Amino acid sequence: MEQLVTTPDTPAPVRFRRRRRLPAAWALCTAGMVALSACGGNSSSGHGSGKNGAGASGFTIKLSARDGATGAGINDTRVTVSDGKLADVRLVQVDNGAKVKGSMAADGSSWKPSAPLERGTKYQLVANARDAKGRTATETATFTTVSAKNSFIGSYTPDNGQTVGVGMPVSFTFDKAIANKKDVQSHIKVTSSSGQQVVGHWFGAQRLDF
Repeated sequence: MEQLVTTPDTPAPVRFRRRRRLPAAWALCTAGMVALSACGGNSSSGHGSGKNGAGASGFTIKLSARDGATGAGINDTRVTVSDGKLADVRLVQVDNGAKVKGSMAADGSSWKPSAPLERGTKYQLVANARDAKGRTATETATFTTVSAKNSFIGSYTPDNGQTVGVGMPVSFTFDKAIANKKDVQSHIKVTSSSGQQVVGHWFGAQRLDF
């Protein structure tokens, strides 16, 4: 699992790669990270009315990134449809035509990639949907994901369900030095099932323990 966020003082998005999951007694507040993933660049969500128009077809397809967007998140790519069902969704890398695998919701209301997208890569997304009366709609977007230069990766331990000794910290390691430690730390939440106070401590500029 990966999460991509941006911080107010640093336009560079933050990507968290789950090398190991947190144990049951700990929780990472990924919802906050996802909510902030569209704060940088021009990767804001967009939607279209389909080839027949929203008024004619009666339903709307919504894409997570606008056509022409740059700096799009690598984790928040989504397609949703209202008052209809997705028939098929195709996401490919523009440069080499490689198709991105994805999963469709059981009710056909949404689609998302099976894995995070590549950084600094141009994609084309095409979504087709149909309503209960058989009317169709299509929406497309071509966008580029955030570059490796403007993002950094954080991994954390211990693994989900792992038994550890007393005092074992939840540790985050970043692949780049963190300039605004306070801001990055504010987007991470670790809780204890026992209610014990959890405190973060930095070791240099690339490691944060709780």
